[in-house]
Amino acid sequence: MVVPLCSALGYGFAALMLKRGTEGAGPWRVNFSTNWVQATLFSLLWFVPVEHTVNFSNASHAVISGAIFFIGQIFTFLALSRGDVSVATPVLGSKVIFVALFSAAFGTEHIGAPTWLAVLLTAVATALLGIGHPHADRAAILRSMLYGFSAAVMYALTDITQQRWVHQWGFAHYAATLFLTVAVLSLTLVPLLGGDGREVSPRTWVWIGAGGCTLAVQACGVAWAIVTIGATATNVLYNSRGLWSVVLVWTIGHWFGNAERGHGRAVMLRRAAGSLLLLAAILLIARK
Repeated sequence: MVVPLCSALGYGFAALMLKRGTEGAGPWRVNFSTNWVQATLFSLLWFVPVEHTVNFSNASHAVISGAIFFIGQIFTFLALSRGDVSVATPVLGSKVIFVALFSAAFGTEHIGAPTWLAVLLTAVATALLGIGHPHADRAAILRSMLYGFSAAVMYALTDITQQRWVHQWGFAHYAATLFLTVAVLSLTLVPLLGGDGREVSPRTWVWIGAGGCTLAVQACGVAWAIVTIGATATNVLYNSRGLWSVVLVWTIGHWFGNAERGHGRAVMLRRAAGSLLLLAAILLIARK
């Protein structure tokens, strides 16, 4: 249980560092850099033996999952760069609810009372996350939720495809191919980078590098936890990242140049309450 909890805390730190990086380099350059860092780290999984050999079918399945994940990454960085970390990160945790809804839509799972209650809790949590200070940037909050929920939908679809296909090849090589696909697709972002990177300050590159490495390490922790303790338990523990993000923004966010704490104590308390409700919704899905 320690690993996914530490990964959740790591994600909170990574989100703060990457948001700071996007302020100096833009979301596309940060997205591009981070995706290649993750692909490099996950390439080590090629050295892990798997039961099944590679063929066109299982390789193409991993590529499809990677393409969906890539779209989710775009929405994630848009949420972090153009919204608030303490709103976007909790909203990303709604992925588990979308997994349940998609499973029901595809006929593999029945929607019962726990799922509907989880949806209701998610709606209430969203309202709490969206209520800001009277002088807060409401557009930024709405962007946080719009991009965050869009990313959650894409990550849920990634989970659905993985659950359906990963056993045909093996987790290690499937994950390595998935992240390699994400990195290759990131080449499409090159025209949006706006320069060769020399205009980006060294301090910004430090934030990008530190955030990207932290994001990659915590992703490895999540992957390891899924294999060892299972996807359900991992998702529940890992989605404490929403609460961690609020706590980090509130307590040490200013160390990272984050000004969200300025929204006021009442706003941060409501966001913490919204994060706890989302975590309760996820727990309902897990228990079901």
